[in-house]
Amino acid sequence: MSFSSDCKEELIRIRVKSAEQRLCQLSGMTLTAGGIRISRRPSLFYHTESPATAKHIASIALSLYDADAVVEEKRVEHRRRPIYEVSLAGAEIERLMRETGAMTPGENGFRLMNEIPAVAFASEDNKRAFLRGCFLGGGSCVDPKRGYHFEMIFRAKTVADAAVAMMQDFYLPARLSVRNGDRYIVYLKEGDDVSGMLALIGASSSALALENVRVEKDMRNYINRTNNCETANLDKQVVASIRQQKAIMTIDKRIGIRSLPASLQQAAMLRIAHPDATVQELAEMADIQKSGMYHRLDRLMKLAGELEDS
Repeated sequence: MSFSSDCKEELIRIRVKSAEQRLCQLSGMTLTAGGIRISRRPSLFYHTESPATAKHIASIALSLYDADAVVEEKRVEHRRRPIYEVSLAGAEIERLMRETGAMTPGENGFRLMNEIPAVAFASEDNKRAFLRGCFLGGGSCVDPKRGYHFEMIFRAKTVADAAVAMMQDFYLPARLSVRNGDRYIVYLKEGDDVSGMLALIGASSSALALENVRVEKDMRNYINRTNNCETANLDKQVVASIRQQKAIMTIDKRIGIRSLPASLQQAAMLRIAHPDATVQELAEMADIQKSGMYHRLDRLMKLAGELEDS
């Protein structure tokens, strides 16, 4: 299964005891995965790729309303995987549509899927339940091994804008984009924000799994940075050693190493004898401070430059 599927399986297992929160969750699923069929009496349907989510929608709807529910698997042309359709009808279907926001009265008749019901804003728990429903109905989350991206798809911009505001109430910097001209995408891009959102809607295990991946990635990045730094330092050390050896050879050719003061003679002989040694290691061999060895090698370099210019 995908990471998104794992998240949704975890959310479906949550037992929502409060009827008000079940309504908020059903509203979230309705405003993302739901649709309305108009005939003599309207009916409500939902489309999802997950059979477990389909059964969950039907279960919550039947726990709240006197309705008939049918779950069917449907094959769609040009799709490898089937979709699952939940059809709801019955005596209280119109009340269900009003209370979930599927059908709300407006100036020019009813508006469809256009407004989040007020109950979803009544408490923080209700907001969480609503956002959980939105993710179950129209959300996805990229596998953290590949990157960090969380999104939920809405049909109405008014609903998407309200969902963004709701997430920002929890200090999650949600953003909005448009896809194909008629799909409104509410999304998060940073690892901290994605794990925070998963924890907020109740997918704690998935949030923990994401954080574990982040720790592994951070550790690998740290090791890579350290190795790169060490490699760069080693490269600098090799270049410096070659330049120092070249300078010593110039001095020896022009005036002879034996003509140097004892301290510089020692530094020159140590560098020639130990070309791969660090300055610290040369200093320890000479029983002096590292800064002292730097100073002696620098004097040798300057002397070689003066001899070449003369």
